[in-house]
Amino acid sequence: MATISIKPSRPQTHLVVALRACAGAFGLVFLYSCGYNLFLLAPSIYLLQIYDRVMSSRSADTLLMLTIIIAVAVLVGSMLDIVRRAALSRIGSWLDHRLRPMVLTASFEYATLADTGSATECYRDLASLRQFLDSPASSLFFDVPWAPVFLLLLFLVHPLLGTIGLLSAVALLFFAFLTEVATKEPLTQANFALSSSYLRFATALKNIEVIRAMGMQDGAAQIVYRDAEMARKAQDVAMHRTEIILGFSKSIRTLAQILMMGSATWLVLENSGSPGIIFVSSLLLGRGLAPIEGAIGAWRSLTFARNAFNRLNRMLITVASQHGGLTVPMPEPNGLVLDNVGYIVPFANRPILSGITLRLAPGDCVALIGPSGSGKSTLGRIMAGVVPATNGCVLLGGVDISALRLCGGTRHVGYLPQDIELFGGAIKDVIGRLDGGDPGKAIDAAKLVGLHEAIMRLPRGYETDIGEGGNLLLRAQRQQLGLARAAYGNPSLIVLDDPNSSLDYDGERMLFKAIERMKSRGMTIVIITHRMGILPVTNKIAIMRDGTLAAFGDSDRIYDTYLQPPSRTGT
Repeated sequence: MATISIKPSRPQTHLVVALRACAGAFGLVFLYSCGYNLFLLAPSIYLLQIYDRVMSSRSADTLLMLTIIIAVAVLVGSMLDIVRRAALSRIGSWLDHRLRPMVLTASFEYATLADTGSATECYRDLASLRQFLDSPASSLFFDVPWAPVFLLLLFLVHPLLGTIGLLSAVALLFFAFLTEVATKEPLTQANFALSSSYLRFATALKNIEVIRAMGMQDGAAQIVYRDAEMARKAQDVAMHRTEIILGFSKSIRTLAQILMMGSATWLVLENSGSPGIIFVSSLLLGRGLAPIEGAIGAWRSLTFARNAFNRLNRMLITVASQHGGLTVPMPEPNGLVLDNVGYIVPFANRPILSGITLRLAPGDCVALIGPSGSGKSTLGRIMAGVVPATNGCVLLGGVDISALRLCGGTRHVGYLPQDIELFGGAIKDVIGRLDGGDPGKAIDAAKLVGLHEAIMRLPRGYETDIGEGGNLLLRAQRQQLGLARAAYGNPSLIVLDDPNSSLDYDGERMLFKAIERMKSRGMTIVIITHRMGILPVTNKIAIMRDGTLAAFGDSDRIYDTYLQPPSRTGT
């Protein structure tokens, strides 16, 4: 028996591993920042040298040489700043390039575990992380560790000046902490409301035809606008609180600057020291407080980036937890087995499915029938591996269907849902499940469902573009293409949910012939239907009632026992 392996889960996600791979690059950025901040000392040194050397010697040559040296230092510092910003941008681009395929795949998986809105938001979070690395805020945080260095230099100039600088830095750090506390809740509310608004907007666009036909535009717009307005109000609250705190922090810095210059002047008067310390102390205080004050202004960007990282990492952990380090055998053609399958939605009063047990052999075709709400479509989604069963198991060829899905073995399953979504442009890509595989398999699938001749009559044949989501096709044509996609690659199991809902008489005849061909190839077929006309192509019937299997067996026996209308006798 052939096997396929599921990679063992790692203690860290791909995001953490990728960031650790960037440790060397971040180290270089830190070195660039060290050089940049060292060169920021140039104006202070320049002022001291002017007061200590130029003013005493009154030498124009000394002034010229000092000016040239300091000018070069300033230019080199500016170049280092440009280089580190470019490096951070390259790191963001590399992370995006490396993580985008993994995050996209994980988002698809996460959509089945959580909801599409959360998956969409997590996918956008990768772009948010890159935007943060591209922004000036990211380089600013590399300057924060240098604030203590500038404050230490103030202590070397005089302890009083150092104490003033330290107290000013502590006050600004308090404002930074206050910003975090004051904006955390409104920013969380804004993110949730904005995500809800995007999800509702996407749903409205998906159902735009119904909305327009029934005049629901204004109502739908109002619902979307309501969530967007909640997000705006929460963002405004966070922004206003940040502005107030930032205003106070600027006042504290200005007062600290005045106090620093006044104290330095007093020291010059008392100790007859160099007047240069007045300007040097002011510059050192400004350099020491600038990163902290800038961090307060950029705190919102840092909060967004941190939340994006946490959401993205949490999604990757959740998806990775579904994988195990097991070797899964490839399914062999011995049919489908459902063993005590149950399904319950969290916080629901009663299970949607319970105790479903049945066995289908290769080539079997079962009709899954029952009243609306009996759990037919849910059971079909579980059979297809779209959602996992809450309890029990679904085995295809002796292999759990969930394990097949996690390790990429879903090529053994074909699925035609009620709402048919077609991705890809060309017909051959649509049928071929977007895998870029052998076009011969796409042609074989089209022939299997009786669609080949119709495709060949098109001007470009299998290269014909069907439009985004198949919007250039009629629903019946989309349904036929979806059936061909389900049959692509001769899967062991095919689940068809209401496959003849949009077909006319000729379309149904074509569908019945396609099902007979699938049966002859040994495929196990599950048909979820409300229309009894499809029963002649089945050899098994399963009747669902209230989430349980009320009856299951050969078609003739089940039909005669449960579905045959009572005969009327005259008197």
